[in-house]
Amino acid sequence: MLVFIESFFGDRLIYGEKCTEEQLREKFNQTVKLTELADFTPLFCSMFDFQELPYNEKIYVDYVIDLDTYLVYAPQY
Repeated sequence: MLVFIESFFGDRLIYGEKCTEEQLREKFNQTVKLTELADFTPLFCSMFDFQELPYNEKIYVDYVIDLDTYLVYAPQY
């Protein structure tokens, strides 16, 4: 599953085991409680076994995590 993390601190693309939007939102909430937003991606990846990929805006993702608005959603293409 591909996830785009949109943030003031830099956009990231991560890959990990497929889950539902609700499960991803729970993982997001768990991670936010433990760290500052600037350190979100490395902690999220280590906690839930995701890998960071080179960012490419042309890749279609399964979900978006927006750290600026605290939203988790499936994008419409």
